[in-house]
Formats: sequence, structure tokens, C-alpha cells
Amino acid sequence: MNALKAQRARGFTLLELLVAITVLSLVSLISWRGLESLTATRSRLEPEAEEVRAMLTAFGQMELDVAQVVSPNFVPLPAAPINLRAADGGALEIVRYAPAAPDEATAVQVIVYRVTNGELVREATPPLRQIGLVAKSRFSADPLLSNVRSMQVRYWRSGQGWIDAAAAPATPDTAQAPLGFEITLERNDGTRLRRVLVTG
Repeated sequence: MNALKAQRARGFTLLELLVAITVLSLVSLISWRGLESLTATRSRLEPEAEEVRAMLTAFGQMELDVAQVVSPNFVPLPAAPINLRAADGGALEIVRYAPAAPDEATAVQVIVYRVTNGELVREATPPLRQIGLVAKSRFSADPLLSNVRSMQVRYWRSGQGWIDAAAAPATPDTAQAPLGFEITLERNDGTRLRRVLVTG
């Protein structure tokens, strides 16, 4: 009986403690390596995730603006509600319905997308009650995407297919917007981002 009590009170030997410490050290080393790898991967992917987020935001905003294009049947316009300009490296000009405000009359906005100083920029007027006030309005500019070298725009013409806006900047019908657009953004590293937008 006394021998059994002595065996229970003996505790861990030095060898058992060394084995336990070695195992814990190995587990800690493996965990630290995994955490370091995870941190390095996150640091590498974070800028790419920001780029993808900015790209999706830019194309999403374009799609929203084109979907809200003004109908000449309801709002008289001096030109087509969407114009493609080849000047200054190309620009896409859209006349859209302004975001609705409660208890206020319908207003319009003029939106211009262009590449300025290596950035895709969205320029917008404040909501206007009369389209003739565009010349007196100040555009606010919001950069959407950086490292952009150029923007190419093509529009769809029924029976002819895609028409390059640089070759034929005028819209096919002065009263109506084209049925669709293809926007291509060329980045500084040579990659191309392409999106097709449907009007209205």
C-alpha cells in the first residue's frame, strides 16, 4: 500500500518534462510559421482586393448611370442623352435622371467619364431642373480608378454591330441613345478591363 502511494506521489521525470517541452516548442513553431504565412498572404492580397473593389465600383457606377439615362420622349434635350467624344483621349457623356428627392420635381444630371492624369474620373453636375443650365453648373469630380492609361468606347448600332466612338464619335441617332456600349479601360501595366453596358 505504501509503495503504491509513493509511486503516485512521484510526479513527472525530467525526461518526460523535456519531451513535453520539445513537443510544445514544435507546435508553437508550426503555429508561428502558419501565422506568418497567413499574414504575408494577406499583405500581398490586400492591394489586389482594393483594386478589384475599385474596378467593380467604377463599372457599377457606370452601369447605374447608363440605366438611369434620360428619355428624350419625356425630357427635351438639345442632343442625344449619351454622347461619345473622341477629344481629350475620349469621354463618355451621359444625361441621367438625378437621384429622386422627396417632394421635389424630377431633375437631371450630366455625367462625364474621362481619363485624367492616369485616373478614371466621374464628373457630375448638381441636379438640374433645366438642361440649359449645364453651361453654368460646376462639375464635381470623383476619381474612381487609378493607374488607367486610356479609355475606349464602342457603341452598338443595329445592323452594323460595334462602332468605335473614336472613328465615329457622333451617336447614330441624335434623338435616341445607342442600345449598348462597350467600355474598355487599359491599365498602365497593359491589362485591359472590358464591360458591356445596356442603355435604359
